[in-house]
Amino acid sequence: MSKYGDGIEEPYAFGGFVTLSVREFSETDSWLKSDLRPDEARLLGLRLIKMADEAEAQG
Repeated sequence: MSKYGDGIEEPYAFGGFVTLSVREFSETDSWLKSDLRPDEARLLGLRLIKMADEAEAQG
């Protein structure tokens, strides 16, 4: 398990994009890969922080 959780690989930068790979839950050998532009990656990061705060407040 990575520091991001089970099935989430370390994001990396290559060719001007940020790549995030996540294991598809229905298929243990299938990976979903998303290539994000830098601004998209920043916005996603901010949105994930907001959603984590909301989830924490619910629990």
